[in-house]
Amino acid sequence: MKNDIHDQGAQAARNGWSLFDCPYLRAHEMPGHTGEPIAQWSAKVAAWEAGWKAEVESWLGRSRPPAITRDDTQALH
Repeated sequence: MKNDIHDQGAQAARNGWSLFDCPYLRAHEMPGHTGEPIAQWSAKVAAWEAGWKAEVESWLGRSRPPAITRDDTQALH
């Protein structure tokens, strides 16, 4: 279950959702409505956020533009 929720968080990031769009932060998913233990709910939130953050952090390495090297050997005189 934890891996599925992690993957959902990563997919949400790819879809352009913000960290605050975590579905487990919606009122109907809170422990007061679902009756689940707070620790279990908290683990779901943490897994979703970890997936979201991992996806966003993976973009940092990909977002750097390629290095531009100057080649003056072909310059016209």
